[in-house]
Amino acid sequence: MMATKKKSTAFRVTGLIREQPDDALEAVLKAAINDNLSEEERSDIEIMIAILPSCYDCDRERVALVQFRGGVPRFLSELIVNPLGDWQTEMGDADINFDCHFFGFTQLYVPTAGEPVTAE
Repeated sequence: MMATKKKSTAFRVTGLIREQPDDALEAVLKAAINDNLSEEERSDIEIMIAILPSCYDCDRERVALVQFRGGVPRFLSELIVNPLGDWQTEMGDADINFDCHFFGFTQLYVPTAGEPVTAE
């Protein structure tokens, strides 16, 4: 019998202020996540981050979608048990929130520059 591959949980991170380019914002978010990982988790878990425009204030705010390959970190495990909850931490001068309920609008990808956005 083959083992089934379990899908990873996607977490949304809100409260990201756009004061720097998206790649720099991704690096700062990854560092904030690493600060909350145990030594063992740092070597076992791979962090995948996508920085996206906010649906509410895309000129000033960003949202991130975060997935973890290798397991959910302990600091976010309560969100698996209580999917309606959120977890807050500081990142520089901002308070950021992790959730997996995605209430409200969340853009899931960055559209290609110069291409029209259509719904078909």
